[in-house]
Amino acid sequence: MFEFFNAKYRHIVRRHNIAYDEKKLTKPPRLPITSVVIPSVGEDYIAEAMLSATFAQRYAQDVQEIVIVTDQPAQKFPLLPEKARVVTLATETRDGVYRYKQIYLSRLIKLQAPLQARTEGILMIDSDLNLLQMPDIQLADDDIYASFRQGKMIAKLSGITPERIPAYYRDAIRPKLVDHVNGAFLAATRKTWQRMCPVWMALFIDTWAQMDDDQPPTDQLPLAAMLDTLDIRTVNLGEWMNWPVSKKIGGTPSIIPAQVVGAHGGFPLAEWQKYLQSPETELLFKSQDYTRKVRYLTDNDKQI
Repeated sequence: MFEFFNAKYRHIVRRHNIAYDEKKLTKPPRLPITSVVIPSVGEDYIAEAMLSATFAQRYAQDVQEIVIVTDQPAQKFPLLPEKARVVTLATETRDGVYRYKQIYLSRLIKLQAPLQARTEGILMIDSDLNLLQMPDIQLADDDIYASFRQGKMIAKLSGITPERIPAYYRDAIRPKLVDHVNGAFLAATRKTWQRMCPVWMALFIDTWAQMDDDQPPTDQLPLAAMLDTLDIRTVNLGEWMNWPVSKKIGGTPSIIPAQVVGAHGGFPLAEWQKYLQSPETELLFKSQDYTRKVRYLTDNDKQI
């Protein structure tokens, strides 16, 4: 209850988890989404990045470009959709012994990915998110547009001795809030991405330099701290923009609801090929437990 006497807390909460309402969010300039950026690291994620680009080409027809940002050579992405191109970044991952080097590298690539777009209205989606409609969002500077999930990001630091917790989390607000920005679908103007990406990366590197490698390094904890640091307003687009497929319908043959704009997850990928043939087809995806197992393996686990 004492948080309400904290001026910083009140300020952040007023600018956090704001429902998207175009009539109320009339801060010029207002820009449509014109670039879709898809980060993808590792040869094992090429297929899903190609699939995500295919969905963006078909269903987000108003975008000017689709950019796959990766550590892989462009020639490993054959038969790209017409609007798609590949940007290969040479980024070093962690030195020494570290159990999650590929996941760590994937986050480093992701935090640079929006800056590879050529237009002003930039949507970044994870490679396991498929656009089923064109996102109708008008972007303003110093705002980030996303869907929200439940769970305190600060819990990632539980069990860490206080002296090892980076100082910027001690007085942070957003990492301690239950509702948090989900990083799989993030839209902002180029100017806003240019502010956010360098700080987000710096906090990511510093955060996981302090942590043991007993958990996969997430980009969402430093994302929350970065939004605090830069005083970015967070706008909630609702669950249909970033609809968790495995959580909602995993294990049960189901039709994807017509309201879904961004479908997050859903394995095996072959089920999505059925959707491309007909959106009214029943699809059978695995449960979210499977998704977590296959996406957060250590580097050694992947070789077994």
